Amino acid sequence: MTLQSKKEYIEEMRKRYRKEINREQKSQIISEVIIVLKVHRKHAIRALNKRTLKRAIPRERKYIYGIDLIAPLKLVWEIDGRPCSKRLQPQIPLLIKQLKKFGELKLYGNQEKLLCKMSNWTIDTLLLPERERLKGKGISGTKRSPLLKTLIPIRTEWDNVDAPGHLEIDCVLHCGESLTGIYAETVNMIDIDTHWNEKRMVLKKTERKVIGTFHQIRTQFPFPILSVDFDNGHEFVNWGMYGYCKRNNIAFTRSRPYHKNDQAHIEGKNYQSVRRITGYGRITDEKIIEAFNDLYENEHRLLTNFFYPTLKLIKKKKVNGKDHKKYEVARTPYARVMESNKVSDKIKQKLLMQYEQLNPALLHRSLQRKLQKIRKLLG
Repeated sequence: MTLQSKKEYIEEMRKRYRKEINREQKSQIISEVIIVLKVHRKHAIRALNKRTLKRAIPRERKYIYGIDLIAPLKLVWEIDGRPCSKRLQPQIPLLIKQLKKFGELKLYGNQEKLLCKMSNWTIDTLLLPERERLKGKGISGTKRSPLLKTLIPIRTEWDNVDAPGHLEIDCVLHCGESLTGIYAETVNMIDIDTHWNEKRMVLKKTERKVIGTFHQIRTQFPFPILSVDFDNGHEFVNWGMYGYCKRNNIAFTRSRPYHKNDQAHIEGKNYQSVRRITGYGRITDEKIIEAFNDLYENEHRLLTNFFYPTLKLIKKKKVNGKDHKKYEVARTPYARVMESNKVSDKIKQKLLMQYEQLNPALLHRSLQRKLQKIRKLLG
């Protein structure tokens, strides 16, 4: 007897069993079921007594976050630099307020309320199709320098840093798939305490170019630079950089060779800060370098520091051989500077006035227009 025929037989016997009032007749039906199906008597009784449960009010799945929220969420995500959901979620109310102030975002009904209370999982689900289109990988071009190794101390942790002005610096290569020849590189700097980020692109990194770029970028930070940490590349570990830091009272340290995690802050931001704008292609044209530097100094700089949120590690604990990390709520570098008690009120007032005048959607559109022109130059 097949499964389907068994179900049909049980259903037929169940109807007969319920109609019978006589106890003996019911007992005969049970015995028949036992013989036909070859089951235990208790099993037969349960099968014949089984009733189909029907809800008085049918349950329907409730969809709180509809497809109408995808467009405004995508706009906020794009303008905020396409961050992960953990970084995006705390910034949604602030960004919506700023966008509505400049008339860049129109929301209807309870859309704003739903966007503000949206969970990380929901954000990831709604943005999943958009995330699938973007990925890439690069290579390393750091060459070890034998100079000054004994004069430059090694630094492996930043637990004692509680004030702005301590930087990590790294070079991001734009060499495509080959390290041969001349190509551009981005000198990328990040402040450990606030995550304030500055960068410039140079063609063929040399000691003089890197030192000159460092000198130029220093003035763009809203606070004085106290120390700088770099890898063991020859563009950083040289007598020129040593003398420059000494003359300007800037403490300097280096990471351990072949330990990229010693520079986890800057290494972790190279993709978000540089690769998402430049990609992984080869850049050799000076016009393209000038165009990228225009972005770095204007739109992308303002968006990165005033509107793009970052996550900051609070503590790390090893349990049963596994690291458990705890992060603070995602905030922008601007918010961290404003909350720091080591930054003067004059600097904070200046940054506040600048923030009030910034339209993130306008900056984002200008950024995209310039990137379109750069793509045409790249061919």
